[in-house]
Amino acid sequence: MIKVKIPNPTTDRNEPTFRVMMACRDMFKPYSIEITDSDDFDYMFVGMNEFINKSLPLQDSIDWGLENVHKLTQGGDYFLFDGTDSTSLLGSIEVLEQCDAIYLFKNQILKREEYKKPHYCGKWFWGTDEEIGFGYDIKDKDWDRIKLSGLNLGHLNPQFRDQMPPINPNKPNDVCAIYQAEHKENYEHKMRNDLKYSNHRLGAWDVLDDKYSSRKAKLPPEEYFDYLYHSKVCLSPFGMGEVCFRDFECFNVGTIMIKPDMSIVLSKPNVYIDKETYFAVNYDWSNLNEVIDEILSDFDRINQEVTDNARRKFVQEYQYEDYCFHYYNIFSELNDITIGA
Repeated sequence: MIKVKIPNPTTDRNEPTFRVMMACRDMFKPYSIEITDSDDFDYMFVGMNEFINKSLPLQDSIDWGLENVHKLTQGGDYFLFDGTDSTSLLGSIEVLEQCDAIYLFKNQILKREEYKKPHYCGKWFWGTDEEIGFGYDIKDKDWDRIKLSGLNLGHLNPQFRDQMPPINPNKPNDVCAIYQAEHKENYEHKMRNDLKYSNHRLGAWDVLDDKYSSRKAKLPPEEYFDYLYHSKVCLSPFGMGEVCFRDFECFNVGTIMIKPDMSIVLSKPNVYIDKETYFAVNYDWSNLNEVIDEILSDFDRINQEVTDNARRKFVQEYQYEDYCFHYYNIFSELNDITIGA
């Protein structure tokens, strides 16, 4: 039995990072993994709250993170968990490169070569910036230590997967474009990040053709879900990261999702297959109306086929047993364990 300790699993960003893991404590045991609170453990899972401080300048955050990890782990074996919403490695790769963590876990990553480009705040979807962009020529020894966590936002609300209404054949609304478009002023390592967020989300509203019946204004939760259920398509823009809770709301109610192209994003599970589970558009929304027209021109077929595909993929991929087995495989490679041992 592999014993794992998680310090401060409910503190700040550690909470969503480890929420599913803590809920699966009993499910892990048949896979020879025990989540323990005792000091008798084999490995420590260190959440991002212990090694990334986005309120600090980047170098200060790195120094603080390295010192904190050293004190916390005291030379034992440990893994780092960067639970941020995006594929960005900003603030975590620097710590990984300078510490003895076995692995760094991320919910989403890019292919290695993509990280070489100097992206603003390390986020590829915010574009390159030669002056204040962050790019990484990651060494082999460090790239081999970056692993997918086996988790993303689709795991955090299991009711979306388990309680699905029937597919609605009567959808009078063309487009549900209800979401927070503007972010309050916000900083990441002293770099302002809300403007990039807002420009992208407002951009969809600016491009959306008036010929469609649509709504942008916020609604109370019950009314929002009713409007979404009666909409042919829903826009799901990126936020601070690529994967959004709205994606899984669309799968749940059976509304066709339009989202910036996710083909560059690697995640486990991955339910984003263009024209099979969602419809991809350019990040700048330049082909948004063209894609909406494509869907509406053959809506009855697409409404049934794509929604069925998306829901089937969602249910198949987001099983907690698979999440537990993911970590069994991780530990098997390190310890040659067998299930139930």
